[in-house]
Amino acid sequence: MIKIGVIGVGRWGKNYVRVLKELERSMEVRLEAVCDIREEVLEGIKKEFNVPMVKTDYIELLKHVDAVIIATPIDVLAKVSKEALSEKKHALIEKPVATASREAEELYRLAIESKVIAVPGMIMRFNSAVSTLKTLLRTEPPLYIVFKRLSRRPKHMVSYPLLLDLGVHDIDLCRYLTEDDVMTVVKAHRFVLGCYDEVIMATLKMNRGTYCHIHVDGVSPYKVREIDVVTSHSFIRADTNTNKITVYSSTGEKTIHGELYEPLKKEVQWFIEVVKARPIHYQPNLTDAVSFLRVVEAISTLL
Repeated sequence: MIKIGVIGVGRWGKNYVRVLKELERSMEVRLEAVCDIREEVLEGIKKEFNVPMVKTDYIELLKHVDAVIIATPIDVLAKVSKEALSEKKHALIEKPVATASREAEELYRLAIESKVIAVPGMIMRFNSAVSTLKTLLRTEPPLYIVFKRLSRRPKHMVSYPLLLDLGVHDIDLCRYLTEDDVMTVVKAHRFVLGCYDEVIMATLKMNRGTYCHIHVDGVSPYKVREIDVVTSHSFIRADTNTNKITVYSSTGEKTIHGELYEPLKKEVQWFIEVVKARPIHYQPNLTDAVSFLRVVEAISTLL
């Protein structure tokens, strides 16, 4: 039985708690404890999900678990993760893992030294539409890909850089879908829209020549999550909100509907299986976090 704790139970951390409680019925896992600095939040979580143990100090939580899911605010992710890995706890660390690539590198080295599993929480890799699109692109390589991630961010998130909050998803997907690394950032632009938030557009060139254009904003009143791919023979649009993929080619139009499942649950299931199996190689891992944070840094120098 793997005993798991969740550190940070705000909006997203609470989703992890819910998923773990659901998985208790079907996997060898038990949600042992949750941690948050807000006692009133802890009491609500304890009552709603029947959690055995709640702590306001994550160091105390680490004494009672085998693995942790870390869903704290962005600016303390690396600090908490370092403590967890030092205590030889397996960890799923929410994106962006750290605020700098050097911090992610340190966490990667620490995970190896401690001989524990450490993965970044890159939920988009577990999205049904993304999985279907990746399969299509293995037989029809992309010439260029356009990522659109538009939605108005909650006020409490606006203080965090847009690239770290949302942009890392699409930077990671550039690498994941092309099975390639970013060679260079061709150009990047940043727009600040009044008292709302910012918009960032960046073009990346991959080592094998594919171009990826990222458009991420925190101001749109409409939620858009689309990936457009141009290949030698087709135009493909994947909507990761609806799990719908449309392929346009000379032979007509074809619609593919992805499987219906919750990506977060899929991700947590995968994490549990990796912790149980303890393989030498698994993906995503913290080298992926180092890679997308380096790209964030390269984009930031051009803004």
